[in-house]
Amino acid sequence: MKFSVLCVRGHGARLGRLSSVGHQGSKMLDTPMCMLYTRGGSAPYLGLDMLRKMENIPPVAHIALSHLSDHYEAVQAFQEGVAKFTALKDHLVFTSLHDPAVEVHSGFNEKSGIAIWGKGGKTKIDVDLFIKMQEALLPDWYQALSDGDTSKDTSRKRAGKSVQRTLTFLDQIVERHSQSERLKNSALFGVIEGGYSEKDREHSAKETSARPVSGFIIEGFHNMGPKSEQFRISDVSAIIQKTLNCLPEDKPRLMHGVWPPDQVLEAVELGIDIFDSSYPYLVTERGAALTFSHQYSMNSVSDSEIGHTGFEMDLKDKRYFDDLTPISAHCTCYTCHKKFTRAYINHLLNTSEILAGVLLMIHNFHHYFQFFKSIHSALEENKFEELKEAIQQQKTSVISKDT
Repeated sequence: MKFSVLCVRGHGARLGRLSSVGHQGSKMLDTPMCMLYTRGGSAPYLGLDMLRKMENIPPVAHIALSHLSDHYEAVQAFQEGVAKFTALKDHLVFTSLHDPAVEVHSGFNEKSGIAIWGKGGKTKIDVDLFIKMQEALLPDWYQALSDGDTSKDTSRKRAGKSVQRTLTFLDQIVERHSQSERLKNSALFGVIEGGYSEKDREHSAKETSARPVSGFIIEGFHNMGPKSEQFRISDVSAIIQKTLNCLPEDKPRLMHGVWPPDQVLEAVELGIDIFDSSYPYLVTERGAALTFSHQYSMNSVSDSEIGHTGFEMDLKDKRYFDDLTPISAHCTCYTCHKKFTRAYINHLLNTSEILAGVLLMIHNFHHYFQFFKSIHSALEENKFEELKEAIQQQKTSVISKDT
């Protein structure tokens, strides 16, 4: 895997390109980018046929070990990796430890291994089991074992311990990775820990970048799940900036989390390159549709295009009971193009029909992936500030309206 920065806009937003990606080394990816969020290798609510009909699907499928820990042996017996096992053979695969849409239980990590949580409960992952799972899954790149169980309330001592554990795991994994025939074409991403301690973050970044890793993952600011939607990049921007200053420019940076559009842009401006797409899934789970505009030239915000947060529309709300318009008149997704109305989706939600999740997931994925396309275009055209202003205007518009 090779990474090159094509240009830098504003205070640090990077237009980049990943090349020689994948087991065949033939893929090329443009950044900033998001990955396709999956649960065990399947896009939530969506069958493979519907997924293939959608536009701008990210070429990288994100699969969390927590969804596969109970039955990775089936993939191991298959011998050809999780991409083919899940019929995603045309996608690259990135494996993380945890599902960013699910809160990680705190207090269960140990010096000898990390706790991940699946349907069968807790599984302790040590280095031996971790490598065995990666050799079964054959990802194109994967997150190293790490202790990210830190938050704003974590003590300095615990933050330092998370760094040391993670570096110890990384050293063992680097050795095992170099000896593995099955992982010779898989890229390893090191993980930067340290909680909210600036000193520990810088130490983690310097030490991790001294190891032979292909990229970096910034984590340990929250415990994932829906609550992480309240996480604000601005609260830790100084820490992240100093951390990134310790990392080489020629390797990509990835950050997990539930990413509303304003937070995505703040992270991009700091220099983060790769994101997950758990946010549209959680928006779907609460019966809402993404409606924010990502056009640079937007001068005003229509109340009909925004919902409670400014970025989404709550279709469970009774106001949509007899609204016979699509979610968005300008959207080209299947849900809007086929004119499934707000009233119909409101009915499906209120009667707990699974079709509501299907229609909303189609729309929300489409909208979010289009947003990342706009980010890339804005950086190319040197209009990133205009995009930031457009997104902020929508957020501010509703804050003013609600107050």
